[in-house]
Amino acid sequence: MKHGVKGELMAAVGRITGPLLKANLNRDGVDLAFETDLLYLDVTNARIGVNKTSPTTAIDVNGTTRTTNAIVNTLLTVGNLNISGNTISSTSGTISFAPSGTEATVYHSKLQVDELQITGNTISTFVSNSNLELRPNGSGQLNIVGNTNITGNLNVTGNINATGNITIGGNIQIGDQTTDSVVINAGINSNLLPATDNTYNLGSQSFRWRSVYAANLYADVLNTASFSAGNINFTGNTISTPTGQSLYIDGNGSGGVRLGNFRIVDNVITNVVTNAVSEIQHSGTGYFKISGTNGFVFPKGTDATRPSPALGYATIPTGMTRYNTSARSLEVWDGFSWSSPAGASGAVSEILANSIAVQFVLTLG
Repeated sequence: MKHGVKGELMAAVGRITGPLLKANLNRDGVDLAFETDLLYLDVTNARIGVNKTSPTTAIDVNGTTRTTNAIVNTLLTVGNLNISGNTISSTSGTISFAPSGTEATVYHSKLQVDELQITGNTISTFVSNSNLELRPNGSGQLNIVGNTNITGNLNVTGNINATGNITIGGNIQIGDQTTDSVVINAGINSNLLPATDNTYNLGSQSFRWRSVYAANLYADVLNTASFSAGNINFTGNTISTPTGQSLYIDGNGSGGVRLGNFRIVDNVITNVVTNAVSEIQHSGTGYFKISGTNGFVFPKGTDATRPSPALGYATIPTGMTRYNTSARSLEVWDGFSWSSPAGASGAVSEILANSIAVQFVLTLG
């Protein structure tokens, strides 16, 4: 190259001037070098090298290139990073965005990674019916700070620990089989009410509660093999007390105790069924016995009040005994008439006894 041309090239900063023609630049297949490798024209491959004698691309710059507007039609390769169309890829497998400065930020309106999509403050999957998994590594934890709203279903296969209060609306199902268990360490600070009256059970014949402690017990029917209240024991059809202790059944005030058709008030036993017969029956060779040294009082009445059809008796049972206040003696219905319990000879009545006594006194003087 002539000295005048070289001076004009360096002074023009990127412009070639002087008496050079296109034919001179073609060089007949011979490459052209300025300052060895400052600017290298590869005539054979139609390439230009800057600070490089063997350009591998149309323009191959070894060093730093500055431009105010770079337009690449197909592919831009910067180190291991390739930019083509709307795709940024890496030949090393990793793309790092590392902004610098205070509160450095990499901003993008939407980010998609495989089936994951991040848009605004929403993380979602854009493949139909695919799962979204947040999986910490090793013993790491997933910490959610702030209020959390779940509008769908929450399925947990592990444990749930809550240190605060829990409020659950709607229906609650605890466990899905009888082998599951519930442990309550805290106290229940409210009523425990069934959803439907007289429908559900507390325990069963196979799984019973061992003990129930309650101040009051209200029940329509109480079914139990045995029951104890104070010193009174109920077992089967037996009511008993501890050895040596009495059993008291008292009606309150003027009330009595009912046993079948009998009503007991104080020392009076009454058959509450009108015209019913009260019976004391014995088994085997048993008999009726009244102990003590005192007597007992028979029913009493006059001749006019004797049991009879006129007084409403359809039949008079044989052996009925009463004290006749008119005759002043006992009398027994023998099936035909009222007679003395002494038999056919008759009994000595009070009137007859007084008459005999008077005659005996007059005779003896």
